[in-house]
Amino acid sequence: MAGHGSKPLRGLESTQQSSIQTGKFGRMFRWLEPAQIGRTPQEQIAITDLCKGLAKAMIGNEFNTKVDVGGSPTPDSDINTPEPNDENPTIPAGYTYFGQFIDHDITFDPASSLQQQNDPDALVDFRTPRLDLDCIYGRGPADQPYLYDKSNRSKFVLGADRGVNGMKRPDLQRTADFTALIGDKRNDENKIVAQIQALFLKFHNKVFDDLKARPDASDDDLVFAEAQRIVRWTYQWLVLHDYLPKICDAKVIESIMPKKDKGERNPNFKFYRPHDGDAYIPVEFSVAAFRFAHSMVRPSYALNDIVLTTPTAKFKSAKGKVTPFARVPIFVRQTSAVTDAMNGFGEPLPPAWGIDWTFFFGEPKKIPAGQKQIPQLSYRIDATLVDPLGNLPEFARAGIPSPFESLAFRNLMRGVSMGLPSGQRVAEMMNVSKILSDAQLWHSKADGDVIGKWDEGKALLAGNKRWLQGCAPLWFYILKEAEILNKGHHLGEVGSRVVGETMIGLVWYDHFSYLFQKPQWTPKDEGIAGLTDNLDMLALTKYVG
Repeated sequence: MAGHGSKPLRGLESTQQSSIQTGKFGRMFRWLEPAQIGRTPQEQIAITDLCKGLAKAMIGNEFNTKVDVGGSPTPDSDINTPEPNDENPTIPAGYTYFGQFIDHDITFDPASSLQQQNDPDALVDFRTPRLDLDCIYGRGPADQPYLYDKSNRSKFVLGADRGVNGMKRPDLQRTADFTALIGDKRNDENKIVAQIQALFLKFHNKVFDDLKARPDASDDDLVFAEAQRIVRWTYQWLVLHDYLPKICDAKVIESIMPKKDKGERNPNFKFYRPHDGDAYIPVEFSVAAFRFAHSMVRPSYALNDIVLTTPTAKFKSAKGKVTPFARVPIFVRQTSAVTDAMNGFGEPLPPAWGIDWTFFFGEPKKIPAGQKQIPQLSYRIDATLVDPLGNLPEFARAGIPSPFESLAFRNLMRGVSMGLPSGQRVAEMMNVSKILSDAQLWHSKADGDVIGKWDEGKALLAGNKRWLQGCAPLWFYILKEAEILNKGHHLGEVGSRVVGETMIGLVWYDHFSYLFQKPQWTPKDEGIAGLTDNLDMLALTKYVG
């Protein structure tokens, strides 16, 4: 077995395995048949057309992304105007991108295809199936010294400060062509996740400095190793105690976590059962359940009190007055090297674009209209994605429309290519308390807290009964479960069980994690001012400074 943070010999990762084994990717429900499988070219075309139609029905109309830089896209509401029908009153916007950061830490599959069946047991996860921050630490200062400060290889090097109002908000370290020098290039995918990457780089540096200031600290290598452990354990703590209870059904998470007051040590897994204790990533998680956060993405965000607008985004009031818009679009089609949106991959963070984390984390509050809605709220977890996600810039070809520009289409086709079971079959195997009916899935749609009719979904079911009747795609089912049963505030029982057991399992089956080595541990045990036993993401940003 490979050691913690290491890899097996080259070539062994993708060797064929028996049907009872699990590799880095595997199945949680390997006995269930695929929801949609095309056995002939005609059937494959029909399923692809179905995915196109469903993807189109899932894309909203909050933002017009077809206007290039220099145009005037129609934005969502400004930061002083609540959106009760779209916004999730329980989850701040920052957790959308913290989830993206977590995803990049545990999964990377550049090899599988959307257009053919894939065997999960033969896929390679180019990330360790552990919450160990390899996206931060890379292969360490000895092997990747360019990630670390030249004057002190125990600390990370950061880019230029882009903060406002005295806040230190560095960009990532970049090359001359603005490529980010980080452990995982995907954490430069947009300007929000890039700043979460920078936050954790700063977190390590701060912990290192605090440890180094202790009288008994001498050897930098030993202090680095101790700082790395504290950062990893705190990150795992935040995932299990801050992130999961917010996005999942809290009762499901509570049922999985060991009960400290009852002296339990082991988590209570029902379906996440790795072979020989080797953690793996279920495709039901990576391809379906953990893609729930795509529905939480807003069309645009305010970053701080200074940068509340972009030159190309204007807001037209009811009186016809055109004013700068109070949020930055998540992305626009690029017509130049640098945009004035959240686009990433080689775009440096502009001056004054450093995030004020109170805009993204904190306790959600009901704020009267006309006052800033801080923290900004995520959108509800439902079967609707904002329309920028229907026109992904990195997959767009100028003048050539393609269904692969749509994130919804890509997700649906990914589920087909992996042979995922239907949501109903997974719910039946889990024996959940409420299984959605076809009427709830295809005839009903939520608008805020109100469930109304969904004619487009009804038509999709009527025209595709062979593929959809009693057999909804797993990703779609999990979104509808949250939408119909929980007002879009958090995942339902199926989604919570798949996400919760996988995330807790990744920590438990990592024998270097806090949960395995010292399950009673809290960040407060490290004796560092600012790390408490009720730490959350906002408190972490305050500790980092």
